[in-house]
Amino acid sequence: MHHILSWIGWRGRLRRSVFWSALAIAAAVFVILFEALQAVAGFASTLVLYPPFFAVLLSLAVRRLHDRQFSAWWLLLALVPVLGPVILACQLLFARGTHGDNRYGEDPRSRARDYLQVRIHEPS
Repeated sequence: MHHILSWIGWRGRLRRSVFWSALAIAAAVFVILFEALQAVAGFASTLVLYPPFFAVLLSLAVRRLHDRQFSAWWLLLALVPVLGPVILACQLLFARGTHGDNRYGEDPRSRARDYLQVRIHEPS
């Protein structure tokens, strides 16, 4: 259950590779559900899919911006004609996250690697 709820979380950071894969999965699920719902109940019924889809996209974008050490307010850049969405897309899709911890959390690249921790095996 925690993994499913992480798709709509607003805190923390999200690596670029995870952002790309989550974006692809969310888009694929949306398209499949859209086509299925449209075939069964008509086009008007597909409107129920948009709020959860946009909530997931917003969550992914906010956490990706956090990885770049930007606040969610940077999403307002999308309102600037032409150049705003291009800059925002470059930040979300192509720019590398900040190295090390930042004010939004620990570096997601270093979660699995702790070189300072030494495991000592003591026989019982």
